[in-house]
Parts: sequence; C-alpha cells; structure tokens
Amino acid sequence: LGLAMKAGLVAVGTERIIENIKTERKVKLVLIASDVSQNTLKKLVNCCEYHKTEYIRVQFTRSEISHAVGKQSLASSVAILDENFSSVIKKLV
Repeated sequence: LGLAMKAGLVAVGTERIIENIKTERKVKLVLIASDVSQNTLKKLVNCCEYHKTEYIRVQFTRSEISHAVGKQSLASSVAILDENFSSVIKKLV
C-alpha cells in the first residue's frame, strides 16, 4: 500500500472513495478495515456493489491501514486506482 500511495494510486477515506467510484470510476479495488462501523461498511458495500467495483473486507484494523498508507488519522478504507497494484494486493490479502 505504501508504494501505491507514493505513486498516487490510492484514495483514502470513505467519502473520497465513494466520490471516486461514482464519478471517475477508476477504482479497481476497495479495501475495508475489519473494525469499520456498520454504517460505513454498509455505505461502502452498497456503493461498490451498485457500481460493480470489487471490494475486500481485510483483517487489518483502521490503525494498521492508516499506518500502511502513512496517514495520521484513522482510515477505514482505501481504494486502489491501478489494475496492477490491485492484482498484487489481491494475491497478498
């Protein structure tokens, strides 16, 4: 995730991800933290399913995901915007 973040191929945060899915449609994969709230989970899953965007609920917490992408605030989800990074991450999780 760190490499993808440095390359500018990651969107962080629920609202930004939903906006990217709805408008730009460049999102290849959404990773959702294990400790995300039920409301946030429902928003993300509904958006992903409606727009046919792949998502994975990972075993990592918001804190672990935030640390991986170098953010101070907690990130409940991240979106991968590149097909190559997406396929590698799917194999790793």
